[in-house]
Amino acid sequence: MTDGSTIESVVTAGLASRLRLAIARLHRQLRQQSGTGLTLSQQSALATIEMHGPISLSEVAAIEQVAPPTVTKILGKLEEDGLVDRSVDPLDGRVTLVSCSREGRRRLEESRSRRAAWLAVRLAELAPDELERLLAATDVLEVLARPEEPR
Repeated sequence: MTDGSTIESVVTAGLASRLRLAIARLHRQLRQQSGTGLTLSQQSALATIEMHGPISLSEVAAIEQVAPPTVTKILGKLEEDGLVDRSVDPLDGRVTLVSCSREGRRRLEESRSRRAAWLAVRLAELAPDELERLLAATDVLEVLARPEEPR
């Protein structure tokens, strides 16, 4: 005989698996809509620079959780494409700062608009009761998406 906590843990594990797969598939489809011509790493780094810039290369590496040589390569391509600008840190001349260029911001906004439009079309295909359930679930997803508190 199984107790309630065993059944609950099996249900939770199944839900976790389904949710992970659904989010991964949706994320992949949204990525395909970006239309920026950038790799996922380049687009992520550019968005980080837009949000936090001007920012040092080491800070980009830390936020993106990649090695400094990888960031150097990514930023080299972004700079070559005119999507980021480099400058010297006024407080420490040895440090290079990067910021999002006007073209970089335009590309990011265009990508966000394309993905939002694609998702709006998909949402419009849902039945009213499905939209209501999704609206309620979105509150919970936002809670799950918050960074974990340090323990």
